[in-house]
Amino acid sequence: MKQHHWFYERGEGDTDLRPLTLRSLMSASPVTLAPDDLVLDAMRIMRERGLRHIPIVGQDGRLVGLVTEIDILRQVLHGKAMTGEEQYHATLDVMLPLEDVMVRDVATLTSAQPVAAAVALFLDRKIRCAPIVDDGGKLQGIVTESDLMLLLKHMVE
Repeated sequence: MKQHHWFYERGEGDTDLRPLTLRSLMSASPVTLAPDDLVLDAMRIMRERGLRHIPIVGQDGRLVGLVTEIDILRQVLHGKAMTGEEQYHATLDVMLPLEDVMVRDVATLTSAQPVAAAVALFLDRKIRCAPIVDDGGKLQGIVTESDLMLLLKHMVE
């Protein structure tokens, strides 16, 4: 089977090839928010920057959660036509702190892992992104299904 160069990165020597790691694929320094920021803040940033996932970090830079566009739709907007009273409560919901709606059990990866680890995790957990953290849990980046699709695009061109 032919080995494609985009799955590999150069090691120490010119002929030393190793599997492509997430360091090469991840978005470094992603937009983040704090647990006490509001759902409204996340909605605004997602709309302005075209994002679907925002890692939530504590003051020490450690990942504490993740909020996604889908979480907001499910938990805040309730995904249905709303009565006047429901609209009022939904308006109040956007004023909730992110710690009330974020996912806390976040699947993470490290930058040294191969891209195949992200593919396997996404398929196994049925997720669309994974924050990249160091050994201390500090956020280094994020890899998303869009990153994987860009890699796939390069493969088929």
